[in-house]
Amino acid sequence: MNNSVIDPPPVKTHWDCPECGGTGTVSGETCPECLGAKYIDIDAITNWMLDFMESRGCDRAELDQLRTENPDPLTLTFCLELCIALK
Repeated sequence: MNNSVIDPPPVKTHWDCPECGGTGTVSGETCPECLGAKYIDIDAITNWMLDFMESRGCDRAELDQLRTENPDPLTLTFCLELCIALK
């Protein structure tokens, strides 16, 4: 019996907006991040995560390198957790 996966898992291309949590509004106003769409694409979530990491004091030089590499948001989540743990 083979336990290997035949098909790779699907790639998630849209993410619930981190600002509004997928509601489309923040404090009764249209969400400034997703503009009420409730989700954002992979490029927008990558930029949001890098900006969030910078606001939490992560090293700017490392973040600038990540910006040029265009990493996967799941990789950024790991980097963020590591950065916060080290602080």
